[in-house]
Amino acid sequence: MRLAKLYILSIVIVLTFVTSLPASDHKILKYKGGILFSQITKNDYDNDLYINNEKIIKWSDSNKYYLVYGIPYATNYGYKELVVKNQSNNIIKNIHLDIVDKKYDIQRINVNKKFIEPDMATIEKIKKDSKELNKARSIWIDNNPDLFFISPVEGTVTGRFGTRRYYNGKEGRYHNGYDIAAPIGTTIVSPSSGKVILIGDFFYNGKTIIIDHGRGLKSLMIHLDDILVKNDQRIKKGQIIGKVGSTGKSTGPHLHWSVLMNNAYVDPELLLNRQVIQDLILEGS
Repeated sequence: MRLAKLYILSIVIVLTFVTSLPASDHKILKYKGGILFSQITKNDYDNDLYINNEKIIKWSDSNKYYLVYGIPYATNYGYKELVVKNQSNNIIKNIHLDIVDKKYDIQRINVNKKFIEPDMATIEKIKKDSKELNKARSIWIDNNPDLFFISPVEGTVTGRFGTRRYYNGKEGRYHNGYDIAAPIGTTIVSPSSGKVILIGDFFYNGKTIIIDHGRGLKSLMIHLDDILVKNDQRIKKGQIIGKVGSTGKSTGPHLHWSVLMNNAYVDPELLLNRQVIQDLILEGS
């Protein structure tokens, strides 16, 4: 009898502990290049929101409102507190997260020497390219983005976000996108609706398209063989925008697709197949 009472008491203690826990209001893929969703009020949604002075995405779906934050690759591991402010510099929310280590692949690539040791004329072009690309990165179009992304091309995945890359034996920058190999001329579609904010042919990127999906969420498509859209053109999800190529610093035909949030590169795979959205729904946020 005493054992039975003790067992019942144990159940009550456990249930009391569980029900006293606060409900989670945000979803965190808590590694470099991950994506954070945190529920906010309608009033907060109607205002500009900032983290570290960087304007962040607000997203609305099914009468629920969220801030969406891309965790920069440069973020140090460990405990972090994100302070969310509005345009009046008032704190509306504090978010606590713990950035965990993630093991990334290593790739060793041989490229033309001109990409490793550019001459003076090329350096000037690189500077010009950089200014043009940075200007596009700063554009803000205030519309609710469609986060239900589709794959921009059919092919074989040959490179993933965060991979450590060695070019001609020397370590370069981490891989900031998602590579899909396909034959030259394979059609590329827009992964979501948006507006073309830049097209061009750049030294490192080759033929490039940048699409703004809204509120700082941008897709960068590089190494193209052909560009089939124009600057300022509005495009729909699934619309053909270009063709796979091997231009710029490329070692074979493929699409390199990068995604920017709050001016930070995030893992594009997280937006495919409704991965982060499904996790958010399942958590009941």
